[in-house]
Amino acid sequence: MNPINSYTSWQPLEEVIVGRAYSPDYFDFIENAQVRDQLQQILFETEEDLANLQRTIEKSGARVRRPDLPNREHFIQSQVHGQGAPLPPLTPRDWQITLGDKLLRVLAVQELNSLCTEYTQTGGTIINPHGPTGWDENCILNQASASCIVRVGRDVFFDNSDFLKPEQTRWIVDNVLGSEYRIHEAITDGHGDAVFAILKPGVLLSSKHDVNLDLARDFPGWDVCKIWDSSIWAAMEVGKFKYEQSPGAWYVQGQTPTPEFTQFVDTYLNKWTGFVAETVFDVNCLVLDESQVIFSAYNKEVFDYCRKHRIEPIISELRHSYFWDGGISCCTQDIRRRGGLETYL
Repeated sequence: MNPINSYTSWQPLEEVIVGRAYSPDYFDFIENAQVRDQLQQILFETEEDLANLQRTIEKSGARVRRPDLPNREHFIQSQVHGQGAPLPPLTPRDWQITLGDKLLRVLAVQELNSLCTEYTQTGGTIINPHGPTGWDENCILNQASASCIVRVGRDVFFDNSDFLKPEQTRWIVDNVLGSEYRIHEAITDGHGDAVFAILKPGVLLSSKHDVNLDLARDFPGWDVCKIWDSSIWAAMEVGKFKYEQSPGAWYVQGQTPTPEFTQFVDTYLNKWTGFVAETVFDVNCLVLDESQVIFSAYNKEVFDYCRKHRIEPIISELRHSYFWDGGISCCTQDIRRRGGLETYL
């Protein structure tokens, strides 16, 4: 059996990678107790939620794999020298994607190397344009994101905008996909999986950021549910978000960030955060199969829509999506789904 096989986001899930944040002890070296305690609480709760996500997925019968963490001593030494903390292996969907029976490593993150080696040794095809070192400054896919690719069986949509350039799309088409695929351009000025999500054939979730998409043309006859009000706004209203400290960039649920913590995040953890106020996490989900979908929070409109189409919405909370700017889809990357290449459009 090929360990790599996934043509859509909704065929029955058999194996998936769930991301990982640093464990709290990686930041024991921080001298300021307020900063250290706030950050370690975020890290502890993030892993607690990811472990719960793993259990939720495993209940469906799918296998869950997790990335490695970097060597703790080497990591701490790099922080002492003031380089700032690199991203943890939290969002594998940003870095790699399964395209049929191939796994494309858009960015060869070191913490995923052991899993990719295992897939290769068991007969899987890994495409890594960066080469054996894991990083090539001249690689065609530098600065690209795998989240800009949406698979609909024989039809593949590429978001040629901020995180994927047309020449990068062309390289992927020429070097990964075959002539059996039909290529479409979908401009969203961001990550496609945070703009629209297919729950099953004929059923599509979209968001207010789909203004440059022509869903009626690309998905004729499909029932589209467009989400205008993200659940983040309700979370901000009851939470501790402070615009004057972080104007839309990041938000810590259940905490009021101190000025010291805010400065630490903006200075040393600036590679971790995005601009969370514009992200619609209600679209950022993981489909287990055509009857079950995992979301990170309750949204009445989304859940009513799912039930209309006989889909069970399952909540697996990610309390710090608003800090990491990463939802359920970002934190997972499907490796194998049951089924083959089919035409849906």
